[in-house]
Amino acid sequence: MFNHFYLAALVFLLGITCIFLLVKKSPVLKRFSIDLDIGGIIYGGIVAVYSILLAFIVVIVWQQYQNTGDRIQEESSKVFNLYRASYAFPDSSTGKKIRTTVINYVSSVVTDEFPAMEHDTTSPITQKRYNQVWDMVYAIRPVTDNEKTWYASMVTSVNQFGEARIIRVSDMDPSLPPLMWKILLAGGLIIILFAILFKTNNNGAHFLKILMFSIIIVFNLILVDMLDHPYKGMLRIEPTAFTKILNHYKEEQK
Repeated sequence: MFNHFYLAALVFLLGITCIFLLVKKSPVLKRFSIDLDIGGIIYGGIVAVYSILLAFIVVIVWQQYQNTGDRIQEESSKVFNLYRASYAFPDSSTGKKIRTTVINYVSSVVTDEFPAMEHDTTSPITQKRYNQVWDMVYAIRPVTDNEKTWYASMVTSVNQFGEARIIRVSDMDPSLPPLMWKILLAGGLIIILFAILFKTNNNGAHFLKILMFSIIIVFNLILVDMLDHPYKGMLRIEPTAFTKILNHYKEEQK
């Protein structure tokens, strides 16, 4: 996905270069040139509208990106609640089974599922470990009042944990609809083509300005794409919250 996006960005910049050269060299296309005084006001309005739209979309995908991080934190905190609740059961085999099941799941999330989510899929190993967490809760038979209290808390945690996992996995899907992407790409192309049509006495300086403006637009679109795919690319969210649980477990085993 990302390699294709970067390739498309490169092709876009090369296309802008070819269009610029074609407009400046073709006598027919030169007829469509626009005076800066006449077209400057219209161009400024178009740029302003596009900038507002782009800023709005960046804010939307940034909020979605942050929400994804919050859901990961919530999932890890709920599964860690199960881990801590295991010490409320005096039966060493029950407590150990709870901790082992939780750690197996957390470890699989870090080593299996997050790498899989970079490729828009989930890990069957993690799904199996997830099911084992539920089976473990089903199998617990609290005896004392204290165990019953903690078991009720575990049931609440495991339900919240399951909901957080479902939402976290669903965040693999992009939040921006294809129509929005078409609007962004078409708007950016219109702005650049409009700028190319301005009359100028220095084609070299004009091309440099067009190229820099095109790069800024492309960079913004790449940013939107990366934020819209929180598990991929340079801005991908790492399973730090789950790694902390593993580190806590390793410290306890020392």
